[in-house]
Amino acid sequence: MSHTRARLRPDESTCSQPEFQIRIACEGKSAGEVIGELRRGLADAAAAGRPPLVVLEELGRLQDSVVSFIKGLSRMLVDYPGPVTFWESSGYTEAFLSVMEQRSASRQVGPDSRGG
Repeated sequence: MSHTRARLRPDESTCSQPEFQIRIACEGKSAGEVIGELRRGLADAAAAGRPPLVVLEELGRLQDSVVSFIKGLSRMLVDYPGPVTFWESSGYTEAFLSVMEQRSASRQVGPDSRGG
């Protein structure tokens, strides 16, 4: 795993629980390798009792399909005991999460609440 360290975001300098930064260089790695590094980082963050901040570097240069990675990521995060913050510059993660939020909102509405 790349260097894993905690850092404070400037707007959270008074926070008593700094985020546990998990920085992963994705370029040339398989989806499984990145998921494995992320799993270890999340376990470390949970053990430290700090909220994780996942930084995915060069996600667009993953050796495998980004879709495979996102599927593995979503399966893993279902069981995580708290919120996980992601940062990556390609926009893949943000696009995926926005679709998931839309799906979640539409499921909350449900078929019985539609007119009809």
